[in-house]
Amino acid sequence: MPSTQAMPPKPSRSTRGTASKPAGKAQRAAAPQTPSSDAEKRETLIRIAAYSFYERRGYVSGHELEDWLQAEMEVDRQLSGAQEPGQTN
Repeated sequence: MPSTQAMPPKPSRSTRGTASKPAGKAQRAAAPQTPSSDAEKRETLIRIAAYSFYERRGYVSGHELEDWLQAEMEVDRQLSGAQEPGQTN
């Protein structure tokens, strides 16, 4: 007579043969993607500039907004200067 116990479902093709990652292991961050629009490019430049201000200060926290605003002004100035034809530095 057949057993009445339910059998666990078979793994689907997408999960067959794959092991789950152990909990607690840090996963690698995805590689940064190239900005696809001018707005994304601007934000990326601001992030880099703001981080450089933080770095120059010796990684002291508490000035995030100041760094971001200063970075925005600097990047916007650079972008507007780079877009004006015929301007010499």
